[in-house]
Amino acid sequence: MKIKNVLAMILFVCVVFLLNSDGVFANNEFDSNANKVISVHENISFAPGIMAFSSISYDHNGYVEWDKGYRRAVGNTQATQGSVKLDSYSRARFETLILGTAYLDSGRVWSSNQGRSWAYSGWELYSALDSGVAKTYYGI
Repeated sequence: MKIKNVLAMILFVCVVFLLNSDGVFANNEFDSNANKVISVHENISFAPGIMAFSSISYDHNGYVEWDKGYRRAVGNTQATQGSVKLDSYSRARFETLILGTAYLDSGRVWSSNQGRSWAYSGWELYSALDSGVAKTYYGI
């Protein structure tokens, strides 16, 4: 019985150390994990008039907005090929830390008239223990 208690205490200390080393217990909008955004480039179509994907450049921004303890992911993209602006999409969402399951997903939001595309996830009340990571996706 005593060995089980010691092992349980060691396991608890290890878990607390691992979680705290990434700032998980900070639970405020300045927590580095709470503001972290991972941006992923994904082309999903080959549009007419596009010569080659390698000649396309992207101006993409991904960030987290805050309002009274709630946060949302935001992504915006402008694609160009030389001096020609292209239609592109942005997507913003949160993904769970363990399985990467998406939630509060904006879906693909396409630009119109070769303008900048803007995507907003839904708002979530931030919880250091339950909230996932903000991710944005973009492409043409």
